[in-house]
Amino acid sequence: MTTFAYRARDDRGLLITGQLEGSGLDEIQSQLSSKGLSTLSITRVAEGLSFPFLKKIFEPKVSGDEVLVTTRQFYTLFKAGMSMEAVLATLVRQSSNKTLKRALQEIHTAVSSGSGLSAAFAKHQNIFGELYTSMMAAGEEAGILEEVLENLCKLLEKEIHINSSVKSATLYPKIVIFVLAIATVVIMTFVVPKFASFFAHYKAELPLPTRLLMGFSYFVQNDWYVVGGIVLAGIVFFKRYAKTARGKIKIGALRFKLPVFGPLNIKVANARFCHILSALYKSGLPIHRSLEITGGTIGNGAFLREVEILKSEVTRGRMISEGMAACRYFTPVIVDATAVGEKTGALDEMLESMGNHYDLEVEHTIKNLTTLLEPILLGFIFGMVTIFTLAIFLPIWNMSQVVSGHH
Repeated sequence: MTTFAYRARDDRGLLITGQLEGSGLDEIQSQLSSKGLSTLSITRVAEGLSFPFLKKIFEPKVSGDEVLVTTRQFYTLFKAGMSMEAVLATLVRQSSNKTLKRALQEIHTAVSSGSGLSAAFAKHQNIFGELYTSMMAAGEEAGILEEVLENLCKLLEKEIHINSSVKSATLYPKIVIFVLAIATVVIMTFVVPKFASFFAHYKAELPLPTRLLMGFSYFVQNDWYVVGGIVLAGIVFFKRYAKTARGKIKIGALRFKLPVFGPLNIKVANARFCHILSALYKSGLPIHRSLEITGGTIGNGAFLREVEILKSEVTRGRMISEGMAACRYFTPVIVDATAVGEKTGALDEMLESMGNHYDLEVEHTIKNLTTLLEPILLGFIFGMVTIFTLAIFLPIWNMSQVVSGHH
């Protein structure tokens, strides 16, 4: 089978582009005619050397902002009453990211060939994610795709806002740590060796901090490949461990115990859980399937394990709030609100309300993040300055004794 690229117009005169597989031009023409499309051009897609691994490395990444913009356009066009093929064709034309454009083109081609919308999107979960495709499948099945697309826009917008806020709040600490690292490298490379050669000339006994600093400087300068090997081995080991089931749980639990960032991570996880579970449940998915998808989209192995425990409890017939109460990372206020939602039959509304509550908590914590980190940064800076001061200036203060002892 050969792949052909085509340009055609539908019965409304809209331009449709895509790719189809066939044995020749006549077969492609026949396929287009059967769909009611008027052919403008058909060209064979050139086949060359393929290097999938290299393509993955060098192809443009699709950012969350680009997915959000595409979803907003999708929602607006679909709400306006355009046909699905026309909507997808418009999304293809408006996309500027090559990777996203190719994915949308393949989705358009699949839908034009009779595939379901969610099935076509599911082939590109590396771009859109399981949450996206699962909600789309639920909306397609229940006939509420417009509502689902609106909920997706809200969820994606919240995720992007939280991520960008955290990055902005941690920019100052990152700059401070980077400057300290550069200063340490400069001192170890240029300052310490000169002190070492000077005091070696007088054969003076140096203070312990100075000897430790000189030994570390010598090790870094002459055995840098050992340092690099240790760092590289540590990174490889950490990445492999992070992919194991035990590693995901341990690292996820550690993220919840970090100073300052631990409480923030718990709030973010609970906010995501409430928003996503509410949207999925509202879309018509069964609660078991909703919990399964929600746990996998939080991005924390320890929290995922809690959601799996919750799912097993619900499967046995327990209330969701009862299952939450037996878990570690669901806050008491969410447990109580879920219990009220279950009793009143407004679980999705109560979860959405709790999600909004924790959104405000997260924003407040992020705004004060720099203030919360200042004591840690000041302690770190003070410790580094103290070490360098003792190591470098203690010998200088004793220099008169060292020099006078040699005259």
